[in-house]
Amino acid sequence: MQNKILITLCILCLDIFTSCAQGNTEVEKIEVEKSTEKQEPHSYGGWYCPDNLGGFPAVDIKDWNSVPVVNGRMATKEETQNGTSLIDVDLEKYPNAKPLDLKMPKLARYYNRSSRKEEIIIVIQALKISNDSIVGFRYLNGGNGSARLSEVKFLSNNEIDNMATSHFVTLSIDVNATKDEIWDILTNPKYYEILQPIFDKENSIGAGKMNSPKVNFNYNNAGTITSEFAGDLYGNKYIQIDAELGNNQYVEKFLVGENQETKKSEIVLVCGPYGDDFESQKSIINSWAQKVKELSEKQ
Repeated sequence: MQNKILITLCILCLDIFTSCAQGNTEVEKIEVEKSTEKQEPHSYGGWYCPDNLGGFPAVDIKDWNSVPVVNGRMATKEETQNGTSLIDVDLEKYPNAKPLDLKMPKLARYYNRSSRKEEIIIVIQALKISNDSIVGFRYLNGGNGSARLSEVKFLSNNEIDNMATSHFVTLSIDVNATKDEIWDILTNPKYYEILQPIFDKENSIGAGKMNSPKVNFNYNNAGTITSEFAGDLYGNKYIQIDAELGNNQYVEKFLVGENQETKKSEIVLVCGPYGDDFESQKSIINSWAQKVKELSEKQ
């Protein structure tokens, strides 16, 4: 069962990626609504897909330089679908398209108008198309996006060397329940009092004080919430909570996919980055996810 649902979710993630590349997604609509500045988007694909956790999983900062890339040539269609690259250029339509003279991967900063914060990204593709210079990138916390070259700022070697060590907690949990049953446990406030003690055994936060009204999950050091989304997305259920505390760009992602034949599901969860509290948060999050599984299977 586990392998079958994993395969199903990978296909769903690929479908999300393909749809994003066509520029027709619910997430893109949210981005436009949240944007504080009007900006004409480019039209070459590789759109904002933070939920593409199968195609581009989260990357710990120490591993950023080891992600697969294509250098010195245009990526093949297969490479734009297997996590190696991102934008598939129609060379019949753009015969003069070519790679920019940049060696990938590169770390950069990019202001994400959907999460409303400046994020660290890994640039994995840089192209010259018509009169545009376009980059495709993956977020450290998973998923992908693209932008004009002028919208990203590459980090210096000194900035990279001084970056704090950080890790993401990534879990995949099989659940013998439908995605709607899981969604109820994740989002219905009546379950918060059951799930809250996993984070706060002594109830020091206080009853009913949730970090976000979107999900029954609470990390005390998340910081100020900058953006929230919870809803349906291409046959999946998806939640993303973005926050920042100083230079810490914290995020929580919950992707719930269902095998339509068996009505069994999988929760893919990414939270972080965490620093010195990584091991303790990993243990807490695993306990929380197991409790969500238990409650969902009792529905």
